Amino acid sequence: MNPIHDKDHVCLDDFQKVAGERLQSSSFNYFADGCNEQFTLKENREAFKRYRLRPKLLRYVSNIDLSTTILGEPISWPVGLSPTAFHRLADFQEGEVATTRAAASVGSVMALSCVSTRTIEEIAAVTPQGVRWMQVQFFKPRQQLENLIERAEKAGYTALVVTVDQPFPGKKYRTTKDRNASLFTFTGHANPVNIDITTCKFDNTATWQDIKWLKSFTKLPLVLKGITTGDQAKNAIECGADAILVSNHGGRQLDYLPATIDALPEVVAAVKGSGVEVYMDGGVRHGTDVFKALARGARAVFIGRPIIWGLTCKGYEGAKQVLDILKDEVEKTMALMGCTNINEIEQSMVVHQDYYRQPTVL
Repeated sequence: MNPIHDKDHVCLDDFQKVAGERLQSSSFNYFADGCNEQFTLKENREAFKRYRLRPKLLRYVSNIDLSTTILGEPISWPVGLSPTAFHRLADFQEGEVATTRAAASVGSVMALSCVSTRTIEEIAAVTPQGVRWMQVQFFKPRQQLENLIERAEKAGYTALVVTVDQPFPGKKYRTTKDRNASLFTFTGHANPVNIDITTCKFDNTATWQDIKWLKSFTKLPLVLKGITTGDQAKNAIECGADAILVSNHGGRQLDYLPATIDALPEVVAAVKGSGVEVYMDGGVRHGTDVFKALARGARAVFIGRPIIWGLTCKGYEGAKQVLDILKDEVEKTMALMGCTNINEIEQSMVVHQDYYRQPTVL
């Protein structure tokens, strides 16, 4: 276990505090905001606090192995990077190039946003051996989506993360009220470089049939992102999904969706026996959060905003430090829980706090 030597940044939340001081308000609000009352945004974090750990003690935990696979590809630990947009707002020089370098350095998978500020090809060139996925969603005209997929295939990306919960952008009160919001424009270093935003629009006519079309269009595995119920998961299976990322878009789309850690077991139960893998994002900030998600059925978890805060603070070094801190916490949590590898994590090791409010039979 490698200790982290930085008194200013000892946990992931420390990076957000500094990022809030460095970014102009319009950029910070864009990244930090949730929609409407921000209930789901807050609930993603709060829900983790309602789960308790039940460790196994006096276990031989001298060597901890965090490695696993996702869609058959080996990764060093069960944490990846969710697609987030406009990284050059956080790190002017490198943006997503710094992010993918950080992800590769710790053996994580990175999902590149379709509205990234670095090209699909630039990211592939920087981390030719890294695990890279490409995020897409349904656009009008459809040709823009087809072009993205063809470029990702050619550049060696190994899966498509299909966002399915954004037919319209959610309303964000704080961003709307911000007097500086008009300064947030998609120009220069913050310009999306993989799609033409002057002609590209969300396709709010897309249905499950379009997932079937997508499955026929590409040979890449499909990871459907934005699913929070068992019924949605079953639809995904029927349409050919290879994996599901349980996500409520970080609380940015529809308020009063459940926290993903709460929604996770329903989705896991719905896909049982199908071979479809289940991942989760939303509110993950601590090593214990990762452990709780794995115990509740996730094969891997993904983080979004913490990487943005790391980039804002120190560029590549900040993004890497975010991942190093979290990886160190996951490793320590595993040891303290009595688990030497991911396969030893059991569902019974994580319980809801209500477990301890039930009458005890002696």
